[in-house]
Amino acid sequence: MGSDMRERRSVEPAPNVVGAAGKMLAERGIFGMAWLDRNLVVRTSYGRLIAFVAIGLPVTDTLPPLIGLEDDLRDLRDHPGRVVELPSVAIVSAERTTPRINITVLWFDQADRYLLVVSRAVSRSDLEAQLSAQMRARLMAEAQVMATSKELARANAELSRANRDLEDFASIIAHDLAGPMRAMRYLADDLAAALATQAPDADRTAPTRTPTDVVARLRDQTARLSSMLRGLYEYSSIGRKQYALELVDTRQLVDAVVNGTHRPAGFEITVAGAWPAFTTLAAPLDLVLRNLIENAVNHHDRADGRITVAAEDAGSHLAITVADDGPGIDERSQDAVFMPFRTLDRPGAGTGMGLAFVQRTIDSVGGSLSLVSAPSLARGCEFRILWPKTMSC
Repeated sequence: MGSDMRERRSVEPAPNVVGAAGKMLAERGIFGMAWLDRNLVVRTSYGRLIAFVAIGLPVTDTLPPLIGLEDDLRDLRDHPGRVVELPSVAIVSAERTTPRINITVLWFDQADRYLLVVSRAVSRSDLEAQLSAQMRARLMAEAQVMATSKELARANAELSRANRDLEDFASIIAHDLAGPMRAMRYLADDLAAALATQAPDADRTAPTRTPTDVVARLRDQTARLSSMLRGLYEYSSIGRKQYALELVDTRQLVDAVVNGTHRPAGFEITVAGAWPAFTTLAAPLDLVLRNLIENAVNHHDRADGRITVAAEDAGSHLAITVADDGPGIDERSQDAVFMPFRTLDRPGAGTGMGLAFVQRTIDSVGGSLSLVSAPSLARGCEFRILWPKTMSC
């Protein structure tokens, strides 16, 4: 017997738990119940869902769907195992409209009462609405996952590119920046020697630069090193800056670049072709034009040079050419000039970052850049740009 009791306790909840669960469901409007006497008069009720049923009146007064079923209800007393059920009933009164309910009536012989139970009915449209809401939520969750995956893939690609850049920059710093550092060290030695010649017991017959000359050259080298480091930083930032798309009058932009370019008095820069206004990235386009024009000026070998900057419509792109009549670029050097800190060893050549800026900037917006130059056949070189008319940040 003890074993039976233990088994019973293990499979049946305690009465107070059952009562608490029923109370919770009734309070939340999931179901309601009422006791009816033999004359079908409502004696007690419990639960919000059945609050509209009046106590002390026949149940049919406030529950019209039961009108005409009085004989069926009375017949329940003779057949306790039967129930009267009315599914999905809508109750409308002057005060309010209740949600659709299921009505169940049965005879409870031990209490000598009818038990009326109402429960909330779920219509097909409600089920469809719930299913639709769940599907929308799932689709939104899947879209969020896809967006997150794409963003993660983009971040991984950016990280891979940054790692490659770090390797390139490490090589650049180790090799190219060593030149100015060596020059500064030699100049420091020269400065020490120059100062030593001014000592009272110095041998003034030894040829050396004056301290002023050495300091000037040392200042030039430090400025060059600073410029190279600044250029390296700016070069590494291209492609990561967030530029805003805006409506750009490209003719005004190129005119501003030309007017702001320092050049010898006999130098002529001509703007030709059709320069439209369209939505693009103004700052990168300005950088490209400025660097190409300044590059043509700095690498020219005469004081009366000519540069032509032209544009024409190329469908989805704006085709831009920057052509000069300078000495040109040898075919063997044309690939190298687009690498950071690679110059043609000419006076005033700068840090060698200009064309690297141009190449990387054009790549970052989805354009293309090409160089045409054959010094063995004719002077000059021509840079050709395809700048996209449509792009996204």
